[in-house]
Amino acid sequence: GDGLCFQRLLVGGSFDAFNNEAVNDGREPLLMLYRARVLSFHGLDPFAAPTAHRILLVDKRGKRRIHNFEEVERAVRARFERVAEVVTTSFAELPLAQQLQMVASSTVAVSPGGGISMVLPFLPEGAHAILINYLVTEEHLASRRSHLRLEQECAGCSWAMEAELWRHVRHVRTVHYQTFNASDFAGSAPGRNADVVVRTPRLLGLIQRALEEMRPY
Repeated sequence: GDGLCFQRLLVGGSFDAFNNEAVNDGREPLLMLYRARVLSFHGLDPFAAPTAHRILLVDKRGKRRIHNFEEVERAVRARFERVAEVVTTSFAELPLAQQLQMVASSTVAVSPGGGISMVLPFLPEGAHAILINYLVTEEHLASRRSHLRLEQECAGCSWAMEAELWRHVRHVRTVHYQTFNASDFAGSAPGRNADVVVRTPRLLGLIQRALEEMRPY
């Protein structure tokens, strides 16, 4: 067939960066440089610091949703709207530049794990990312016997997706919303891709602590 010509070509990297600690060891400066270069390319100042709080609630569609998202949004607005702007997004209909601008000007983000959270390393320095964990099941372990994380995972454990990457995103303070049993999931059916029923009092406490730790924003 006919050849294709590209003015710009973006080539992906190794997927192991998301689940292999060794791949990320010592790469923290590269992650910071990557953040700065991408933001600068889209006309955003990578060193800009927010002057007011913004809480970003990520309304993921499909699997791994926050099952009671509307309840969570109401509770967050009722508790924090006097001290912070509360914004919701699914990112789905936003151009990348708008996604980056929204994230880079937020001080707290609440998101399920997985690919949708991979824009959150563009949060400003000192911001908090509250990531929703999943619950490891026996079935999940059986399907991943040869996986690099198998030694760390255990049945019944509350686990974070991309934990091996997030531990090296040092400019963002990562907080994990823990899941403990089947009642934390829609239909009482835990799993890696299950929707999570977020307990609002516990989430509000995590957000409150994040805001307090970020003073004097």
